[in-house]
Amino acid sequence: MRSAFIWLGCRGMPYTTVVLFLLMSVFTKTTHAGQPVEHMSVKPSTKHQFCSFFANRAPNIQLGLKNCTWFKESSCCRQKEIDALFPRVKPLRGASPACQKYTNYLMCYVCAPNQGDFYKKESLTVCEEFCDSWYDACQFAVLKGSVIKDLYSNGSEYCHSRRFKVQPKKKGGCFFFDAKQDTSRGFYSSSDLTTIVSSAILVILAFIETDFTLIKLPLIK
Repeated sequence: MRSAFIWLGCRGMPYTTVVLFLLMSVFTKTTHAGQPVEHMSVKPSTKHQFCSFFANRAPNIQLGLKNCTWFKESSCCRQKEIDALFPRVKPLRGASPACQKYTNYLMCYVCAPNQGDFYKKESLTVCEEFCDSWYDACQFAVLKGSVIKDLYSNGSEYCHSRRFKVQPKKKGGCFFFDAKQDTSRGFYSSSDLTTIVSSAILVILAFIETDFTLIKLPLIK
């Protein structure tokens, strides 16, 4: 009955007007009085994200990020906070470029918009698979005077030594980064990457004397 009523009401209207009218009737639910009470969302709903490292503020666009640029469309960190935080941690001696990159990926967890899933109560949970990749990349670097592979036999041991919690990726609730997500590779020439590795990335992370999970920053506005 209702569809017949709608069609009869459209007779005599231009074709385009009829189409628009019918589309509106699909996406709008009305009361008997004809007042809209609910609209269907065109975009799918997403899980609420918050920045647990930064007092639970909301992530937002940070197009000015010079590091962790893969998070620039939705970032928990700001460039000033990266500038203040990253240089506090000393680099690993003898770290290969791959080790430097994976270390940088881990440091960038402070920018991840979903950090509320894996950074809780000032404790970082890292996926076992990422720990293994990080360990494989850094096993020949020197940590506190010893080669990492001589100190630890796998990635889980290495991450635990850094005071991180570790669990399989399939369980969720842990930090993981796929190197394929590293969009910075497309924005720099080889000479630029050499400069970045030798200056910025080299001061990213070693966890030698500094436990990164315990570093607290004042919020920079």
